Amino acid sequence: LSYRDIPNIIIADTYFYEITENANEILENVYSLSLEKAYNIWNTRKQDLPIKNITDMFILASIIEKETPIDKEKFLVSGVFFNRLKKNMRLQSDPTVEFSLTLGKKKLGRALSRNDLKFKSDYNTYTNHGLPPSPICFPGVSSLKAVVNPENTEYFYFVADKLNGGHLFSS
Repeated sequence: LSYRDIPNIIIADTYFYEITENANEILENVYSLSLEKAYNIWNTRKQDLPIKNITDMFILASIIEKETPIDKEKFLVSGVFFNRLKKNMRLQSDPTVEFSLTLGKKKLGRALSRNDLKFKSDYNTYTNHGLPPSPICFPGVSSLKAVVNPENTEYFYFVADKLNGGHLFSS
């Protein structure tokens, strides 16, 4: 397999290379390292998770990556999303709406509106059940680990806590 075969299986991480190295070789190496890390993380997953494969892991991790930069919160957000998936609820993730509107090419530059939440797109998790068709960004290792080991809670909801910079969670 090469990075051209499954281009979304790349982990956002720090990689070190010399400026003289070939760009294609760098991409192949990043892909190879990402794939190895991904399989190592995938093999530690809880067996009862409602995801089918590494691609699903990357898709959900990309959403978590965009939801919170706080590593400890990623496990709670993951738990919320799995609770929703198990109840056949929509994920209702704002970052998927922003991706729907911009296709990841730029920042939206404004708050989402109620009309945005209705935007027709395969990526909009307000209008579609389940996962979007592909990742919305390249997730980091902490987001991938949060997917395979979600916090087991009764939470189904979370909202940004502007006072403390994180999120508030609720059942």
